[in-house]
Amino acid sequence: MSVTVKDLIAHLDGAIPFSWAEPWDRVGLLVGSSSERVGRVLVTLDPTHAALGRAAEAGATVLLTHHPAFLEPFERLTWSGDDPDLAIEALRTGVALIACHTNLDRAPEGAEALPAILGLEVIAPLERGQQDVSAIVVYAPAEAAERVFTVMEEAGAGRIGQYGGCAFVARGQGRFTPRFGARPRSGEPGQPTVVDECRIEMVCSPQRAPSVIDAVRAAHPYEEPVVLSSRSGLSRGAARMGRLCRPDAPVDVRGLAGLVGERLGVHCTVWGDPGRAVSMVAVAPGSGRSLVDDAIAGGADTFVTGELRYHEALDAVEAGLAVIEAGHDATEWPLTGALARIACRMAGLAEDAVVLDESDHSWWTT
Repeated sequence: MSVTVKDLIAHLDGAIPFSWAEPWDRVGLLVGSSSERVGRVLVTLDPTHAALGRAAEAGATVLLTHHPAFLEPFERLTWSGDDPDLAIEALRTGVALIACHTNLDRAPEGAEALPAILGLEVIAPLERGQQDVSAIVVYAPAEAAERVFTVMEEAGAGRIGQYGGCAFVARGQGRFTPRFGARPRSGEPGQPTVVDECRIEMVCSPQRAPSVIDAVRAAHPYEEPVVLSSRSGLSRGAARMGRLCRPDAPVDVRGLAGLVGERLGVHCTVWGDPGRAVSMVAVAPGSGRSLVDDAIAGGADTFVTGELRYHEALDAVEAGLAVIEAGHDATEWPLTGALARIACRMAGLAEDAVVLDESDHSWWTT
């Protein structure tokens, strides 16, 4: 069975939907052709020239990373001398660049990768609040409802956390009077008409709403289908960043910092009373700045993360939250293992097709 880049993208989107990513993020296929065949896949943290070289050495046609190759749109792509842009080099070498960033952060398998390395017991997700969604409401004749629901799902609607095909469907009566010149499916011009209809409600990411609406209009049997779309907020479920955890043995802040440093191979920066007992730990890899308030609201007394800004750390300590910073990359390398396992589950890929890169820290301490 020949697997294409498009197939791999579909697999990743099914396992860790790209719609879970932050609006500012760049995820999915960023560079390359979706029709190219997937030979091997190198999974690593950062898309760098060195990683691109390792992908070529491994015979990989896909470089699958946590961090995206770029966040801002290109104004121009140029090449001067022997130092081409990463995107140009990837195109030249035939290696597709795919990123799973904040969607992987929110995936349960990604969010629990760091607590597993640290030996912490996961209690609950950390991130609170709502995710931005579009609510799509469609009225369709009862006999066409299943078809309309199917095309909505295929266009990306109905995914909520770990569940797909989520919809509310209610039966009722549709009433209308076709005007002269109309070509109604039921009834006659000028005559009030009553038909059995279904109201179908589904949610999707705002980015996918236009595609869902287009799919409905193409499949709907009415000349003038009623398709309503509104922006809303959906309470977050399984797809949430960070985790609230408990240590498996009594420990203070100094001891936990030592454990984190030992497990990740780094020297941690610690804020707060080193002798304070730890009972509830908030864990968020990478930059944890957006989750400080959630950690406090969740009852955590200690926050293990990659990095905070100086004043953010001061404010956290003032609020009673000790902070252990272990480095952005060191806390996110465990997510690459989760990403590799997710890629390995794709049907059609050979057992040795997915190669996990070796972790490497580009910084050091004296």
